[in-house]
Amino acid sequence: MFASNFISKSRCFWASVFNFKTDNFVRFYAKSKDEKECQRAIVDIPPAKDEVCPEPCERRKTKKGILHRIKLKILEGGSNFGTPFHLLRCEEPETTKKSVVQAEEKKEIVLQKALPPPKRKALPPPPPRAGLQVSVLGAETSVGQYIALLLKQCPTVKKLRLYEAKCPDPYCQRNLCSVVQDLQHINTNCHIQAFSCACCDLERCLQNTDVVLMMDDACAADHFEKRFNDQAPMVKRYADVIASECPKAFIVVCTTPVDCMVPLVAQTLKDLGWYNPRRLLGSLAVPEMRASSLAARALGLDPSYTKIPCVGGTEGESLVPLFSKAVDYYEFSRQNAEMLTETVRNTPVSIIRCHDSCVKAAELSEAHAIAGLVAKIANALLCKDIPHVTGFCQMNPGQVLFPSSFLANAVEISGSGISKNLGLPKLSDTETTLMNIALTELNYKQNLVSSWYSRYCSSSCRLDACQIQFFTPKHYERFDDCAYANM
Repeated sequence: MFASNFISKSRCFWASVFNFKTDNFVRFYAKSKDEKECQRAIVDIPPAKDEVCPEPCERRKTKKGILHRIKLKILEGGSNFGTPFHLLRCEEPETTKKSVVQAEEKKEIVLQKALPPPKRKALPPPPPRAGLQVSVLGAETSVGQYIALLLKQCPTVKKLRLYEAKCPDPYCQRNLCSVVQDLQHINTNCHIQAFSCACCDLERCLQNTDVVLMMDDACAADHFEKRFNDQAPMVKRYADVIASECPKAFIVVCTTPVDCMVPLVAQTLKDLGWYNPRRLLGSLAVPEMRASSLAARALGLDPSYTKIPCVGGTEGESLVPLFSKAVDYYEFSRQNAEMLTETVRNTPVSIIRCHDSCVKAAELSEAHAIAGLVAKIANALLCKDIPHVTGFCQMNPGQVLFPSSFLANAVEISGSGISKNLGLPKLSDTETTLMNIALTELNYKQNLVSSWYSRYCSSSCRLDACQIQFFTPKHYERFDDCAYANM
């Protein structure tokens, strides 16, 4: 025992002198006091630790035996049927794991930045928007210009054409051309054009038109016979061109007196073979708006909740507003109803007297009412709505026989035009008396139209000097405006 101890110590000494590395275990022996023989003390000096793999990669030596092998196989997930042992690998330190994870995250970030932006699919173009072409005849007036402003914002109007019925005033700063240039700046999908009588553009203005609106600049203070004689040749000219350029257009007559102009247009289209009673309507939007506002103020209600229908004619004694239909729970007395009726009838004359001149007054309110009527008709012709409006049109022969074939009442408008004539509602005693007087007045006006038409329609040599200009075309050089610049 002494010799082995000496050899081991000498080996360690010479190894330290010459810097030899050995992986063998060094065993020292110590002698116990109680025991006679020396007892061996084993001290295992492990080799230097590896930073990458600090633990020994080799499996510990275990006892040999079949039971021990079976136990190892079961612990390592193997089986007793010849499955080889799993390969044991040393675990990586936490520092290396963190560095690897950070490197992978950096790679992912770099790859995300390097990816090209996703390509979006091109959206299909929107379908073409359905719209109508509206021609405003007599748009040189202030009311016509305000109507053009409101119709430019109507979504159902696709093209708007303005016609200047009279030669422009050289001293006027707001002529039709400047108005159209101003309206083109409004960001709506409605193309607007200007046409003038100085260039004989009435035919071009009415080509392929869906809705025709007839306007005028007559003074309401004049008697209806004087206004009819002044406006009748122009309306007759309009009807002739409509029959040749747009015979299927819906015609809205706002030229005063409407009671006389609607039968005149109907007679003209009948002679030309293009008359359709479903496509002709006289406007009562302005007196109906005034009657509804007056009744709402008298009752202290919101004007949007009151609607006063007007029947009979469109002005004067032929106009009968039905104030009994204002609200269901209230009925005006006879004196109040007569007073309100006279107020509505005399409103145009009273407005003109306040201005001390025979000019077109209440322009903004009239433009609002007429533009609202045209918008309702456009929606109905596009089959988007079926409104009930009040208009001056031909009565249904199957209904009650009246002295006049034209009467103002409620009608229903659809895609084909006037689809249903609703007739007169139930009237009160006061309204029945006023209606009888209105029918007599309408019969007189219709006879006046028939006599004028039989006198002037056959030959132009019978026309007066002031009326010949509407039937003989004039030839002028075309003026350059925004309408021709866009073509």
